[in-house]
Amino acid sequence: MEISMALTDVQLYDGCAIEEVGGRLTLTTPVAEAVNVVGRNAQAIVDDAEDRDIVVLTGSMAVWSYLVVFHVVVHQFSEVWYDDGHGNRVLIAKH
Repeated sequence: MEISMALTDVQLYDGCAIEEVGGRLTLTTPVAEAVNVVGRNAQAIVDDAEDRDIVVLTGSMAVWSYLVVFHVVVHQFSEVWYDDGHGNRVLIAKH
C-alpha cells in the first residue's frame, strides 16, 4: 500500500482547507487542527487496507504530517518505507 503525503491526496486531507498560493498548494487549516483531521483520515485509510504487509509513505509535505501518519501505520504494517520520489526507498520500521 502507498500513502501519498502530498496535499493532492484528497482522502488524507479530507476536511482540511487547501488553497493554491503562488502556484503551490498550501494547507490553510491550522496545524493543531489538521493533525487530528489527518490522523483520523489516515486511520480510515489503514482500516480499509486489505494487505498489511508493506506501506510506503511518499510525497512532499511537512514533517508533522509524516509523523502523524507514521504513528498510525507503524504497528499495523509489517514494514514501513519512505520513498523520496526519485527512486530511493528507505526502510523505516520492520516488525
